[in-house]
Amino acid sequence: MLSPFFAKCDGVLLIDPDEAQEHEFRANCERTGEAICDLVLATGITKLICGFIDEADRNRLSAFGVDIRLGSCSRPVTLLAREFDVLPKA
Repeated sequence: MLSPFFAKCDGVLLIDPDEAQEHEFRANCERTGEAICDLVLATGITKLICGFIDEADRNRLSAFGVDIRLGSCSRPVTLLAREFDVLPKA
């Protein structure tokens, strides 16, 4: 489930689009905007779905080429991942 608080989220769930059953979770131990941005950038991902992201974190990740979309916290993450291209940009 997505967190409505980007900096305070539990971590990042990596979903391989080619292997629907392959998921990897990386914890956000520090629970700060800087820490979660560093975690996202360390993964090398280019697509990110959030329930919310503040402007500073969005700008930082976008500057590194991460395409950020907003998804409903009430929808399953796997469904949001399949619908990435139709989700609104952050």
